[in-house]
Amino acid sequence: MNRISIYINRCKALFPFFLFALLLCSCRSDDQIIYMEEDVIDAKADDGEMAGMYVLCEGNMGSNKCTLDFLDLKGGADGQIHYLRNIYAERNPSEVKELGDVGNDVKVYGSQLWLVVNCSNKVEVCRASDTKKIAKINIPNCRYLAFHEGYAYVSSYVGPVGSNSDAPLGQVYKVDTLTHQIVGRVTVGYQPDELEVLGDYLYVANSGGYRAPNYDNTVSIVNLKTFQEERKVEVAINLQRIRSDQHGQLWVTSRGNNADQKGTLLWLQPEADGQLSVGGQLDISVGDLCIVGDSLYFINPDTKTYGIINVSTHQVVTSQLSTTPELAQVKMPYGIIVNPKTRDFYVMDAKNYVSSGELLHFLADGSFDYKVRTGDIPGHAAFVKNTVKTDSTSQSTEDLHKYIQAVDEYVPAPGQFVNTLPEATADDTPSTMAQKCTERLAGGAGQLVTLGAFGGYITFHFDHPVANVQGERDFAIWGNAYVGNSEPGIVMVSVDVNGNGLPDDEWYELSGSADTDSIGKVVYDYQVTYTKIPMQDVPWQDNKGKSGVVARNDFHQQEYFPLWLGNELTLKGTLLPPNGHDEGTNGTPYYVLQALRYGYADNYPNSNREGCSFDISWAVDHQRQPVTLSHVDFIRVYNAQLQQCGWLGETSTEITGAEDLHYQSK
Repeated sequence: MNRISIYINRCKALFPFFLFALLLCSCRSDDQIIYMEEDVIDAKADDGEMAGMYVLCEGNMGSNKCTLDFLDLKGGADGQIHYLRNIYAERNPSEVKELGDVGNDVKVYGSQLWLVVNCSNKVEVCRASDTKKIAKINIPNCRYLAFHEGYAYVSSYVGPVGSNSDAPLGQVYKVDTLTHQIVGRVTVGYQPDELEVLGDYLYVANSGGYRAPNYDNTVSIVNLKTFQEERKVEVAINLQRIRSDQHGQLWVTSRGNNADQKGTLLWLQPEADGQLSVGGQLDISVGDLCIVGDSLYFINPDTKTYGIINVSTHQVVTSQLSTTPELAQVKMPYGIIVNPKTRDFYVMDAKNYVSSGELLHFLADGSFDYKVRTGDIPGHAAFVKNTVKTDSTSQSTEDLHKYIQAVDEYVPAPGQFVNTLPEATADDTPSTMAQKCTERLAGGAGQLVTLGAFGGYITFHFDHPVANVQGERDFAIWGNAYVGNSEPGIVMVSVDVNGNGLPDDEWYELSGSADTDSIGKVVYDYQVTYTKIPMQDVPWQDNKGKSGVVARNDFHQQEYFPLWLGNELTLKGTLLPPNGHDEGTNGTPYYVLQALRYGYADNYPNSNREGCSFDISWAVDHQRQPVTLSHVDFIRVYNAQLQQCGWLGETSTEITGAEDLHYQSK
């Protein structure tokens, strides 16, 4: 089973879906597999700001049936909205038990989708654009998410699931959204649930739910600059939700004790000294809420009512969001989310908690639009906008400047992903292919571009020179490497000396670790010529008297030679020693592609920020002598390996983007 999963990953997860299903069925017979289903909704696709909405379905505790659905508001060629159930499993087929046990929160931050899976003690991070998994962060009994200035904050009950009068105090974990590493923890109250950032402070609603009837009744206030709890504010017992409004208030829900104390909704407001204290309460049991402008939309699961509160006046505006029979027929209102632009809203119905739920859509005036079947217990949702960026440290459009502006050249060597990443046709030219690469990489779009076999390269630039800051790494290049699957590419830099805006000046290689770690094994001034034989293995001949082929495989049936580059292609550069090793046993191949120590693209996972970063001071000229550059205008990456690794095929460097590490928003 492990080898099949690794096999799928190392082939870039690009096989047809029926092959995935076949492999999964053969290796996961002991697990219940929920395959993706798609419904076409009788509603026109939306041309607004939102591309869609992720719906996290909790799944009954202990069933490992947490699933992720997606409402595709842009729809397909039919012009209709589509709903995809269990999209995570289909996009990540090698993941055991899909998402796991009890989904608890979902949020989109930048280009990343964050999923909290409570009883599986983990936070999953995916690309928001396609739900492909990026990282897993292990956090015990994790609950909810908040984000601020490049960090994720995750509340944690810490102790195991279950009532316990001796349950420990909870904690909030601080996670770097770029490296996905835990960088800090702070102790708060008992069994903390939702948390919210307001200014430079993090506010945490403590429930004490495991210690009933001795519930917690406080909101912890954490200074984000020191990451220390400064104080607690007593609010009400068994707190759960906490959300901020545009007036600097915090709205907090209390679930009561299921006996003599009913649920309430309270607000905290700033005093003259800036400190928050309880301003008042409304005797409304609130299961979920969503604040847009001055309107607080809420659902009351006890009375199955839905209303709006004006956060400025603290008055209930209406207790009837809709008078339609569809809303009246909801069996268990479990979640609500409102489109911040159009004010249309969605209600999540958990039904009987053990079978499929429903998502109901209502227009801003309360009229019913449509409903669709979901996974079990839909309870959390997050919109994703039409455009997202690969880095999640900020959502400011000004930050787009720190990413690639445009691709100048795209000259891949033959390979199994060439002509598909990006897609090429016989009508394409070097100019159109460079534009296709720009669309995949510019502004942090974060989509894969393959460089094929040895020598294949891509050249790109930012909208400004990248400075060489002494003693610091200057830029990063993102790829799709992971541990045991490194496909190192050499990085080159150039300065626009002649000022014509073209990458036609002298190029300098950034010297990596192989220059000192593999003396005598690196081949400099290497050259390979590839010859096209349509739909056949691509033969090559080098300048050292050796020859071979870029072999075809059964998984990728397109032409491997770049369609827009004629019939012969000669590429030059430095050839690194092979890094692929067959560590299989009993005749079963098992290839491991080891990472080099530093200095190469697609060599380390993107979570390893330092491993993906480069110092312009590493530049050397054609005689391998160091050169001093104050800045660079163009960057080039080329594949520096020429090796076939059995069923993995040729080693092929890929990139998903680049970032100026010194750029600061103005």
